[in-house]
Amino acid sequence: MKAYVTSLLILAASLAPRAALPAHHNTQAEYGPFGSPTTYVEARIVRVIWGNPHIAIEIETTGGEIPAGENWRLEGHPIRIMQDHGFVREDFAAGDNVRVLGWTHLRSVPMMWFRAIQINDGPMRSNMRFTDMIDIANGVFEEMNMVPAQNLNGSPPGRAGADAVRTLTEMGLIDDDGLMIWPPPE
Repeated sequence: MKAYVTSLLILAASLAPRAALPAHHNTQAEYGPFGSPTTYVEARIVRVIWGNPHIAIEIETTGGEIPAGENWRLEGHPIRIMQDHGFVREDFAAGDNVRVLGWTHLRSVPMMWFRAIQINDGPMRSNMRFTDMIDIANGVFEEMNMVPAQNLNGSPPGRAGADAVRTLTEMGLIDDDGLMIWPPPE
């Protein structure tokens, strides 16, 4: 009987809702693959949630391709990856104005995964090193006037896709170890 009750408790626990538990998820399944078209929005930061599994920035839109006055949530990487890309918590504050390039949620939820963000009058900074690689391979990155992810140089390019890796290699931007070279050699 004790084994039966234990089995029932384990089964019940495995079927319990997991909403309160943090979970890492496939961002491309929610926002589309790297290289998908982005949406441009201007907004004011309302709240910053600097935590794992993903940082979140709640915004109120003020312009761009999303009507003004809407409340949206920007999602970014986990803290460690954000730091690797060159971002720190102190970069973001309620009341800051932002310009964002990002992918809107595929299920029409008012959420966006940000590709790049400009805070107040600072530079437009990339949050996506693999998309940087795709844009470099496509010859459009430099015209975007964007600061690349801080860890772009020396990164393995595989997640940018085989076509991008092939093109970057042809451009001389992959070193002998198979890692990204950026900025390009003079």
